[in-house]
Amino acid sequence: MVDISTDVLIAADAQGKIRRIGKACLQSWGYSPEDLHHRRLADLVHEHDREDLDQSLTKQRGAERELTLQTRFLHKDGRAVPTALRAKWSAADNAYYCVAQVLPHAAPHLAESGSTDASRRLQSLFEHHPDGVFAFDLDGALIEANPAFSGLTGYAHEDLLSMRYQTLIAPEHRRMVTERFVAASRGIASCFESVGVRKDGTRFEAAVTAIPMTADHRIVGVHGIARDITQLKNRERHIERLATHDSLTGLPNRNLLDDRLRHAVVQAERSGRRVAVLFIDLNRFKVVNDSLGHDKGDILLCIIADRLRQCMREADTVARIGGDEFAIVLEEVSMPESVITVARNVLSAIERPVRLEGHQLAVSGSVGCSLFPKDGTEAATLLRNADLAMYEAKAAGGGALRLYKADMDERAKARLTHEHDLRRALERDELVVYYQPRVDINSQAIVGAEALVRWNHPERGLVPPNEFIPLAEEIGLISQLGEWVLMQACMQNRIWQNAGLPPLKVSVNLSPMQLDPDSAIIDAVKHALRSTGLEPRWLELEITESSLMQNVESTLIKLEEIRNAGVSISIDDFGTGYSSLSYLRRLPVSGLKIDQSFIRDITASRDDEAIVAATIALAHTMNLTVVAEGVTTEEQIRFLHANECDEVQGFLFGAAVPPEELAQLLRHAPRSRRIAIH
Repeated sequence: MVDISTDVLIAADAQGKIRRIGKACLQSWGYSPEDLHHRRLADLVHEHDREDLDQSLTKQRGAERELTLQTRFLHKDGRAVPTALRAKWSAADNAYYCVAQVLPHAAPHLAESGSTDASRRLQSLFEHHPDGVFAFDLDGALIEANPAFSGLTGYAHEDLLSMRYQTLIAPEHRRMVTERFVAASRGIASCFESVGVRKDGTRFEAAVTAIPMTADHRIVGVHGIARDITQLKNRERHIERLATHDSLTGLPNRNLLDDRLRHAVVQAERSGRRVAVLFIDLNRFKVVNDSLGHDKGDILLCIIADRLRQCMREADTVARIGGDEFAIVLEEVSMPESVITVARNVLSAIERPVRLEGHQLAVSGSVGCSLFPKDGTEAATLLRNADLAMYEAKAAGGGALRLYKADMDERAKARLTHEHDLRRALERDELVVYYQPRVDINSQAIVGAEALVRWNHPERGLVPPNEFIPLAEEIGLISQLGEWVLMQACMQNRIWQNAGLPPLKVSVNLSPMQLDPDSAIIDAVKHALRSTGLEPRWLELEITESSLMQNVESTLIKLEEIRNAGVSISIDDFGTGYSSLSYLRRLPVSGLKIDQSFIRDITASRDDEAIVAATIALAHTMNLTVVAEGVTTEEQIRFLHANECDEVQGFLFGAAVPPEELAQLLRHAPRSRRIAIH
């Protein structure tokens, strides 16, 4: 500490000889510590100040309070250096402990009268110092100020003279500043922060040093330095706000939410009232982000944040947790029913349409709610339970509200177990691929097969994809799973061809997430073809109509590259999305599959008949192959044949089967299923 201090720290014996001195003496007085070892302190000061220093140190040995005085140490080059010296006698160590602080200022009247050069140097230092330097008499009247202090306060030098320091201080800080002024007038220097008031009424923040001003061995006033730290404090406040508030919406962030929720729980414990936590998630927000861009998504988030603010009381807290998730803390809740009313108001506010740069946007919210003390007595528990309830609401569809119930914990634990099992399913080879045949409607020969993944769970048996694919997408496992299915399908098709079976095209479904801008689907396709030796023409990728509308430009680039590699692309579940005809014309696809929801009632619903017939005609005008999914009756086959559908797929021609069973169909009965279609 002695060596790194910017002030000169000194230990001296009873005669004032230096035992130890800090390295700051080199910068302050030009001497190294070795130069000053065993030298008397009094020998280092100006000759006019030596007697005063010796007498003061002698008196200090019997005093309890520390000595504070201003003196002039002599620099190694001979010039006087105004210095504030504080000394304390330690009887136990038989030594003085001193702190010497070089004063960066000196009022002209304090300079040595007999030293004209020194006086000029001190005058120059005083006038040109960048910080405000000032002096007050013991009555608090300003007796000297440099130009920087005038600039800081906005008062001319003439106006400042004889002003009292209280005039320059913000009212709420005057008591504290007075205490520091009184302390300095009694020999105790200090540093502190305060708020000043300029002549025009504006405020500034300042770091102030108050130092006793002595003359003829007595304190005659207070010397000070004031540095403007307004910008520094503003930066500190900005950093603090970033740590506690969301930078986009300006709402409290998770850190501040946790703090306020804990405070609300403590208050509720005292008052016997309730606290409610609402956890809110926006539905279909990703579609907005992907279709219009993240900048528009950010604007939408700010609009929703403002609406949530307007729904709440001043005492309540609205916070953004992250992404499209928000949380609300409702304090002083008297009746649980009032929470339901607030939650419904929140949902209504979110659902109001938003007009954004020519686009009419509609989003909905899912809200989960927990109550203190029924659903938890700690902030973290309340927030977690509200989150669980929100997931239940989200599963129920847009605009839903769910209150937390104890059995949600069990479902959450079951979901975690399911997630853990799914992650290990790939490692344990529990996943298998089944293949559903696709049949030419005229020849009724098997011309293709759709690869469909199944989970052969050790306890639950064969689990269909609709029970685990959404979970794989949610936990970020879908790309790995999709690439595995792709590799298995290419490998199996190559095995069939090597066995001399009739060649057929195997189609593999792609998740929308596999078409994200940063996905590696193109590399995965090329790797699967290269590793298995399968010709690209025998592979088809099926992409849902809705996934095509996400990240439109990025998706088009990826699909173009896949088609250029020789792999065909088909639109799956056609008719369930919202793609326009002009957009379909741009897609590099070779076929489409009519969703089974239209095929199911094709012979009973005129609307479905018209939709299917129009879809087939439209596809043929665009040179696309049409496949009908979910065919289960011969009447459906006759209608599809009459409307010139190309291929069919469904239980009428076979369910998805293991690869060995499909091989048997290809080998022994490729045309065994003949249906009268005329």
